[in-house]
Formats: sequence, structure tokens, C-alpha cells
Amino acid sequence: MKIKKVLNQNAVLVLDEGQEIVAVGKGVGFNKKKNDLLPPHLVERKFVMEPEGVRKLQLLLSQIDEKYFLMTEKIINHAETILGEKLNEHINIGLSDHIAFAAENIQNHIIVRNKLLKEIEVLYNEEFSIAQWAVEYLTKNLGIPFSYDEAGYIAIHIHSARSGQLDNNKSIREVTIVSEIICLIERELEIDIHGEEMSLNYSRLVHHLRLFIHRFQQQQYAVLDEEIVDMVRTKYGESYEISKKIQVLLMKNFHYQVPNEELGYLAIHIERLRMLKR
Repeated sequence: MKIKKVLNQNAVLVLDEGQEIVAVGKGVGFNKKKNDLLPPHLVERKFVMEPEGVRKLQLLLSQIDEKYFLMTEKIINHAETILGEKLNEHINIGLSDHIAFAAENIQNHIIVRNKLLKEIEVLYNEEFSIAQWAVEYLTKNLGIPFSYDEAGYIAIHIHSARSGQLDNNKSIREVTIVSEIICLIERELEIDIHGEEMSLNYSRLVHHLRLFIHRFQQQQYAVLDEEIVDMVRTKYGESYEISKKIQVLLMKNFHYQVPNEELGYLAIHIERLRMLKR
């Protein structure tokens, strides 16, 4: 592998069998210059990145301490081992930047609470488990007390990289929608869905909402027999009215048009929670 550009002492742009790749490893760029050969045993990770991605990576590496980049690589390697799949290369940039920023905030006694933590934990359970490991790893190796609020943010980065997204917008939008629906249900039923006695039904509701969101994103709606919808509307009137309020919320805040057939499914899940209130 021939070096085309040294990004920093731990990352270089190389030509590998005619293809430009970013090679990462401790000290791979130390005392190196353009056209030097890079011994393969020094490379811990290789990934393909378009010119704009390389530019962003180089800019990031000029602005953060290299230790955050190397620790991010450890987290990514751990995640890929646990998940058995490769993550989108762009996670290196976003997650390194986030970890460096979070570390700076914590050292300045600024704690950013994650209001979506519970929803993230349930929606992205695999990613959240890895993120918990990452929080412990960062705390131990940096000597900075990363909170479990950070596990939620890290889980979002991992989930986005799994689904091939170049940023976290889609994942954050999904979690936000679920959170707003749950807040509405809590308000209408006057209950705390996050309570211990509600934990199983809370998890069921979140998973249903996730599938619910995916269905109308793909325009593959659930179809209930009209007779069943009428029965649900009659038998679970209060819950059905709440599902209609969710329909309005989704249209108003997210421009999602939810068909009436979906309201029956929603009402059934809401009714389960309403019965627990008694």
C-alpha cells in the first residue's frame, strides 16, 4: 500500500490495489510522507470513503484529540464483532465528533440529558447494549464519567450506521415520533407508562409503534376488516378516540397520513394500558 496523503499519525489515505482507501491504525502516519509504503501489519482498519468524506475526516482530525478517534475505532470494531456486520464508514466521523464533544461537556460539568433514552433502549436494544459497553469503556479509559444518557446518543449513531444512513436524522425522527405518541397516551390516560408495572406493555407498545411507523413509511398499511374496526370503535371507545388524536398529531407534526384501518390496531394497544390503570 502506497501512501497518498497523511491525515494524521493514526490515519492515512493510501492506494491499495488501485483503490483509494483510508487506513487506520496506531502510528500508521507517524513520520510518514506521500509515496511511502505502508506495512499491512500496521493497519487495524481499512475503509472506502469518497473525497468529500476524506475531507471531512481530515478536518475532524485537525480539530479533536486523536485519542477520541482511536477510541471510536475500538467501539466500532466491538460493535461490528457483536453484530456480525460492517457499519457505514461515516460513523467514524460522526461518532468521533460526538464523543469528543461529550467529553468536553462533561469536563465542563455540562450534562446533556437524553429525554428519548427509554425509547432508544427499547427500539434499538442491540445497539443500546453495545453503547452501554462503550460508555463503560470510555469512562474507564478516559477517566471521564460518561453517563448512560450518552449510551442513547451512541446507540443512535450505531443504528444509523447499520441501516446505511449517512446521518442520524431518520433514526432520531423515528424515536421522536414514538416519544411524542407515548407522551400523548400518558397525558390522555393520566398514567406513567415508564413505570415498572407497565414495563412489559410499554415494550409491546414501542415495538408496535416502530412497526406502525415503518408500515406507513413504506405505504404497506395494516388492513382490518371494517366489521372489526367497528367493534373496536364501539368496545374500546376511549382508546379509539386517543388513537384518532395520534392520527392528528402525526399529520400535524410529521405530515404522515395514517389510514383509519391502522387506528384499530392502535386502539387495542392503548386499551391494554387503559385496563392496567384500573
